[in-house]
Amino acid sequence: MEKFVDRLFEICGQSLTKTKIRQLIDQGYCTLNGTIHRIATTPCKRGDRVEILKKEPQLQIPKLSSMPIVYEDQYIKIYDKPVGIESDKKKLPGLVHRLDKETSGLLITAKTDVAQAAFEKLFRDRKIDKGYVAIVHGPFYHEVTIDLPIARLGRIQGFERFGIKKDGLEAKTFVRSIKANKEFSLVECFPKTGRTHQIRVHLNALDHPIVGDLVYSTSKRRFERMYLHAKWLQFVHPILNQKMVIDSSLPEAFSRFFPD
Repeated sequence: MEKFVDRLFEICGQSLTKTKIRQLIDQGYCTLNGTIHRIATTPCKRGDRVEILKKEPQLQIPKLSSMPIVYEDQYIKIYDKPVGIESDKKKLPGLVHRLDKETSGLLITAKTDVAQAAFEKLFRDRKIDKGYVAIVHGPFYHEVTIDLPIARLGRIQGFERFGIKKDGLEAKTFVRSIKANKEFSLVECFPKTGRTHQIRVHLNALDHPIVGDLVYSTSKRRFERMYLHAKWLQFVHPILNQKMVIDSSLPEAFSRFFPD
């Protein structure tokens, strides 16, 4: 079975090298069955449609109704939010916390007023442990607790931006390397506080900004998303009084940075 890159090489009449095609795949200019696809080694079945785009690709924003549900009981519902959906209480009634629009992963909504108040209190009291996975620029091989205060800097070039300031709010993040190569690293992040853009700001402070972060990364390479995923939640259910550990699958796109 042909790989995605091989099928593209075939349809372009070998007018482009495979190295160039891999670059176009990486930059989001190639589609598989009408959808931007960024994994060069994906096997293509007979009948699959592949294309190299001539114009800049448009971001494909998923619908709220397409969000997978990873856990549900009579009090809460936990979604696996795709990139592109805003954490908006008007669109997601019962929302008890937020994820950046550019971040994917686990998002809790409450089904009753009592549950909403209880879970909002858990977040305020820092009794919900959260774990994130990110792809960052550069090789990162160790683990560290980042203890740097964060403050709002204002809107810069159209983006709301936060940064490290002595008079900012306390912010702590534990970061641990999972794997790395010369260009990128896969890291786990465990925020101990809940400041806006905390993980993004802290990783940037380490000179390892998140891949695809349009606000904090200065890389000139194009990426179709920001590679930050809210993968893990642990808490004691405040109504059922049960210990809960919820885990989300890592999006397939993360694997392309570390091919086997």
